[in-house]
Amino acid sequence: MSIRSRRERVGTAMLRTGTELAIDQRELEERLAAATTRDAAFSSAHGAVALAGWAASALLWVAWRIQPRTSMPDAWPEFSER
Repeated sequence: MSIRSRRERVGTAMLRTGTELAIDQRELEERLAAATTRDAAFSSAHGAVALAGWAASALLWVAWRIQPRTSMPDAWPEFSER
């Protein structure tokens, strides 16, 4: 297996995982915002959710850096000629 195909597989897996984590984190933020009580437990939960958001962002950033540039299809092929 070549380095390029390994990078593609690892990058794709990391992108999928990071995206799922970001979606879960956003849903949890919305649920916490809808909660009526604002005690210390909710405050620490907000901190944990914010930390999870940073972790998901870092994972997505690393995944985009690992992913080979030519493995992604052009989003707008009409602009790639320029």
